[in-house]
Amino acid sequence: MSGVYVRNRNLSSFEYFNTAVAIRNEVTRLVTSGAVPKSYRFIFAVPMAETARSVVFNLVKADAFYPNTPRNVEERKHYMTLALADLNQLYQDLQCLLAMNLPVKVARFEEISESIENDIKLIKGARAGVKLIGKG
Repeated sequence: MSGVYVRNRNLSSFEYFNTAVAIRNEVTRLVTSGAVPKSYRFIFAVPMAETARSVVFNLVKADAFYPNTPRNVEERKHYMTLALADLNQLYQDLQCLLAMNLPVKVARFEEISESIENDIKLIKGARAGVKLIGKG
């Protein structure tokens, strides 16, 4: 066990990052499998995989800016906002794919949609918590 009392455990401040990585992995698995018809893979799979990659990419960039200056605070928030935009785009791509009435398993897409909604909430909370540390 972790050695931390249950009453002192809470959500990790980087849970949004772990969720983003899980979303990227699941989207990559989904779009490279038979879940997306082969004739639509170039239209949907490549952009969706790149968008999922971009979410993680932007969160890694956001983490590179330690919020000890006002500029770094703004940069961190900026890259978190870009990650949110990527998640929203990924959500839109999933909706479009489902709206096309293709023979896809809706349950797999619903799981990813729930993860996306959860990660959006986590990132918004983390972004709101980015404050200037130190004197700046």
